[in-house]
Amino acid sequence: MKLNYILVDSDPIHRIQFLQILKKFPEISLQGEFSDAVNAKEFLNYNDLDFVIVSADLPVYSGFDFIENLKVDTEVILLTKQPMDAVKSFELGLIDCILKPVNLERFKNSIERLIHKVNCLKIIREKNERMVHFKCNFKSEKIIASDIRWIEAMGDYVKVVTKNKNYIVLSTMKSFLSKLPEGQFVRIHKSYIVNLDKVSYFTSKDVNTDGKMLPLSRNQKNIFKDSYLNYQ
Repeated sequence: MKLNYILVDSDPIHRIQFLQILKKFPEISLQGEFSDAVNAKEFLNYNDLDFVIVSADLPVYSGFDFIENLKVDTEVILLTKQPMDAVKSFELGLIDCILKPVNLERFKNSIERLIHKVNCLKIIREKNERMVHFKCNFKSEKIIASDIRWIEAMGDYVKVVTKNKNYIVLSTMKSFLSKLPEGQFVRIHKSYIVNLDKVSYFTSKDVNTDGKMLPLSRNQKNIFKDSYLNYQ
């Protein structure tokens, strides 16, 4: 999977030269280039990125001012003409601080460092992801809780619906709900439990869960609404 990024640099000549280097890295995908922090910030308000490449010397807001207002999980490679900027870059936990003009080998080291960090964070997130254990067809199963779209009652069984597969599990709805991450899953009807991450919207009678309209009972309406509005 490619890593998406933007380039923010007020020097048009350096930007053109640097773009030739960037084209040599197929594992990253340029989503936009900007000459100032204001327009770059506006772009970031509506787009998610993996990292940004930003110059320290920008008009109006400096590169460091721009960095301090980024989302905490956005990685940064700083470009600068000042060697001392490396100290502040280290203090801020940036991926790298590169002196201008940038050369190919130096930037290659930065990208390798970036990819290594992204992969390590991915492994950590996967390990921390809550797993749900149950038995299905006499086999022990283990799935990631966030992969569940909804759970549906089927007599003495429940049907666990995921994107790729459905599981029929001998369990009550109450018992299965207790296995799930608290706050992320909520019962909307005697026959349905939904994953709030998958809920797009709801009406007075239905809940759109991953494109499927599921019934919202009168008894569960207030509980669901409070859970949905307070869910982060």
